[in-house]
Amino acid sequence: MTISTKSLFKRFLIILALQFSGQASAIMISDGDSFSVDWLVDSSLYPALTENLSATSTWSVSFLSSTQIQLDVSITNTTTLTGGLTNADITTLGFGVDPDATASFITKGNIFDMVGDGSGPQQTFPGGFKGIDVCVFAQGCSGGSVNDSLHAGGTDAFSLLLSGNFGSSAELLFFPIKFQTNQGSYEPGGDVTVPEPSIVALLGIGLVIIGFTRRRVM
Repeated sequence: MTISTKSLFKRFLIILALQFSGQASAIMISDGDSFSVDWLVDSSLYPALTENLSATSTWSVSFLSSTQIQLDVSITNTTTLTGGLTNADITTLGFGVDPDATASFITKGNIFDMVGDGSGPQQTFPGGFKGIDVCVFAQGCSGGSVNDSLHAGGTDAFSLLLSGNFGSSAELLFFPIKFQTNQGSYEPGGDVTVPEPSIVALLGIGLVIIGFTRRRVM
């Protein structure tokens, strides 16, 4: 059966839509990659919370070898303090790594200046996340004083060196953080967004694929 050029192009666009739309809680990384992770705690889901809690971050893979990865991270607490929400501080940031990894600082943050794995044999994170290989914090993975945390409107940056048996790529997972507020503590997972390639580049790739396929079927 011969597949028409129009049909091939339509399938290509569908694949692109699935690949580059929406968000996920995990990402496969390789050398030179960059992506963002965002967090949102919707106040409409929590009776005690009067305002949304939010944060955003950028991640860059400076290098990746078979045994080491350098991650450069910048995180901003984008929560707005209004009404009854008088403090909303980020005390801890974590993520899982597959294959498993350990982490150390290349450059410490002003706030996030300590690193370890999740606590306990299952490497758990506050909120019940398991398999957390890397936990970055100011006082402890489980939390700490809001005086030493990332306050609403604040930004911090740090660089991590991950060590493990990675081959040519690794997967980062979950990205939970801990918000400590005067209206309770909350531990959301992160949503990963990969920068979308330009539509011109995507169409160019599609035309190359279609041209190659047409030569194969003719």
